[in-house]
Amino acid sequence: MAPERILVVDDEPNMAWLFSHAFGGDYEIVAASSGEQALELLRCLDIDLVMLDLRLPGADGIDTLRAARKQGFRGPVIVMTAYGEIKTAVAAMRLGAHDYITKPFDMDELKLTIESSLRLSGDAGMACRASRVLEDAIHLRDMITVSPEMRKIFEMVERVSESDASVLVQGESGTGKELMAKAIHYASPRKNKPFVPVNCAALPENLIESELFGYEEGAFSGARKRKPGRFEIADGGTIFLDEVGDLPLAMQPKILRAAEEKVIERLGGTRRIPVDVRVVSASNRDLRQEVKGGRFRQDLYFRLAVITVSIPPLRERKEDILVLANHFLQEFCTDLGRPSPSLSDATARALLAHDWPGNVRELKNAMQHLALLCDNSIVEPHSLPGWILLAEPSELGEDLGDDPLKAPISLKESKRRAFTDTEKRRIADALHLFNGNRTRAAEYLGISRRSLQLKIKRYGL
Repeated sequence: MAPERILVVDDEPNMAWLFSHAFGGDYEIVAASSGEQALELLRCLDIDLVMLDLRLPGADGIDTLRAARKQGFRGPVIVMTAYGEIKTAVAAMRLGAHDYITKPFDMDELKLTIESSLRLSGDAGMACRASRVLEDAIHLRDMITVSPEMRKIFEMVERVSESDASVLVQGESGTGKELMAKAIHYASPRKNKPFVPVNCAALPENLIESELFGYEEGAFSGARKRKPGRFEIADGGTIFLDEVGDLPLAMQPKILRAAEEKVIERLGGTRRIPVDVRVVSASNRDLRQEVKGGRFRQDLYFRLAVITVSIPPLRERKEDILVLANHFLQEFCTDLGRPSPSLSDATARALLAHDWPGNVRELKNAMQHLALLCDNSIVEPHSLPGWILLAEPSELGEDLGDDPLKAPISLKESKRRAFTDTEKRRIADALHLFNGNRTRAAEYLGISRRSLQLKIKRYGL
């Protein structure tokens, strides 16, 4: 796997050398000496993380960050600043920078900041490769559906977006919960303020409080400077607590206080800091059952679920499957500069017969597979990814004949085997993709790290 690529934007030539010397063995380092050059590199290269100096010739760091976000870059940005510019660095974070670090660098702190930013930028919606989506593409009016149920949900969400009510989005992994949360934000009066996603399942338990609420200088070993938390960065906008059901019980009262009283305290501090944030949360669990099981606080549930939006899985709105498939296929082919093929009737039946355990995310991956590998003008079933063809042989019209090895099995058992095989293969692929890093694999798959560990044990991976 290619190393992650870091863009260093600084007009001091020795800065690029410093990063290449310190991190060249772990990351690919590219450099820009101005904001204009940085924007050009972001247009033509896949960049995973940007190290951005605030003082640049021409367009300064703030202008460069604003322009980068406007042209679609959603990867993490770490601002490099002198100690006296910390207020400007915080302003940059309100524009979407992930973190800041002061010069001269403590190399251990710099390494940890980079690793943390890359780790937390995966399914949370900040990684460039995973989320080159302009804000204009996440309005409700642009979300593709012909399902009457989904249209009712969209109508309700449009009404809710105008208020400041807390919204809980529930649905299986891959149904588009974060996309719905973004649509709520960008349809609201807060649309010009930050949308700050937090993947609660990806945060190590010992870092959750400092990430959400920030910390004061000297709050713990290694806290060399004051750092604002995600609630402060989201001030005036929306904080999105993804997989909120994975929050430890001990952390939940502090979230409740922040949501109810609109105040936070940094770790190691005593000052109450007012924050004007709207809280949108999401979970692939039924939080009512989590409350009954004592794993989630009832008072926090009622605070977060003033409005509940339940997104149905793709298998329960099959009328959307072919509409979405054609949309994604055309989108990927346009990006590749090639004509979009048509789906044959047999291929359409195969897509409709599949249960889509990974929901819209899985369907999108399947269409990307076709866009990359299918060279024909009409897509036949043999071009589909193997896990789809495995799903329903009887519904695809396959003649099992008299072969005892192909003895008929129940539809329920067929689905179970297909899902198990698909899940095992996807987990194995994710672990391989991230070199065994379970945290990043879990983020990629859209599940918690604990769930991933249980599945690894179950499948003997």
